[in-house]
Amino acid sequence: MAVSADNRYGPIYNQAIALTIVEQMEKQQPIPTSPKEPIQLILMGTSGGAQVALGAAPYLDEWLPVEITVVSFGGVFDGNEGFDVAKHVYHFRGEQDWIENIGGIVFPSRWRWTIGSPYNRARRENRYTVYSSGPHQHQGDESYFSQEVAQNDGTTYAELTVQQVNRLPIWSSSKVSSQ
Repeated sequence: MAVSADNRYGPIYNQAIALTIVEQMEKQQPIPTSPKEPIQLILMGTSGGAQVALGAAPYLDEWLPVEITVVSFGGVFDGNEGFDVAKHVYHFRGEQDWIENIGGIVFPSRWRWTIGSPYNRARRENRYTVYSSGPHQHQGDESYFSQEVAQNDGTTYAELTVQQVNRLPIWSSSKVSSQ
């Protein structure tokens, strides 16, 4: 996360991540150069992975005919990279996750009075939405993708996360499977 957000090393790191994403997409299926509609690209990341997704977003937007959505699970990120090109950023915050608060403390671009930052512009334009994901901790047995039981009915922490993701307004008719 720190490398992606760093002014010195971040640009080359983020470009390499974006290139890797493009290469993996191309392995699955050739990427059309002139689609009728933009490719709907959803980048998901936990913890510092949210910063990595946001850092790669500007390069992906430049190189590909895409519309980018970022989904963060307990993400720790700055407020500069990716917010200007993402159609929307969804941030899931666990009720027991205090680590995800770090980004809002250490990065001035996330402070509310830094009104011109890409993060704050996205907030004002309703392109950044925060959701409570449930009783998640940042890591361990009660984390966002843990297979430990979270509720009396046998629902796991991972299933709680998938339930929340399925409620996002980004899916057409298919839903994400928790299997």
